[in-house]
Amino acid sequence: MNVLSSKPLLMLLEGAIAYRDLVNGQTLFYQGDRAESVFVVESGKIRLAHFTQAGKVIQHYDVVAGESFAEAALFNSVYDCAAIAQIPSKVLVLPKEILLTTLEQQPTLAMEVMAQLAKRAYDTKVLLHLRSIRSPRDRVLHYLQLVAQSNKVSLKRSFKDIAEEIGIAPEVFSRALSSLEQDGVISRSQRNIDLH
Repeated sequence: MNVLSSKPLLMLLEGAIAYRDLVNGQTLFYQGDRAESVFVVESGKIRLAHFTQAGKVIQHYDVVAGESFAEAALFNSVYDCAAIAQIPSKVLVLPKEILLTTLEQQPTLAMEVMAQLAKRAYDTKVLLHLRSIRSPRDRVLHYLQLVAQSNKVSLKRSFKDIAEEIGIAPEVFSRALSSLEQDGVISRSQRNIDLH
């Protein structure tokens, strides 16, 4: 459960929360903008991305309904990436100063937020490792091994979303799955995968 979207915290912040409706492709904030808020996706999907000086886009990850983002704003003066709506989206805007004050007064919630941020840092480290694997087939296999539970994977997200997350094209992801299946490494039944 995402702590920043939990009922207890949102009730404490009730009077301070604002809402933003975004259309597909609209930027919520830009890299380098003053960091004044943390956000929770109520509906839709937000992509966090970094732009290099050479103009290259480096995708961080996507955030969906019930998930928070831009938590680093609590301790930084500017946003280190941009947040762009991938589909029509609605986000809750949690003012930074009020959120910090609330967390100072609620140590249990503050500890839960720290645990959530530590998990996000770990997940980012795993994602960077995945993206560093050169072979798309090996990258897809490693991804499946990471998300498997008892050697079973149920893909709830689209191939396109998973492929983008791990840094390959959707058709490459699909070909890698086919190759793994042909070699007997996995077996598939619709969106369910068994690892052998």
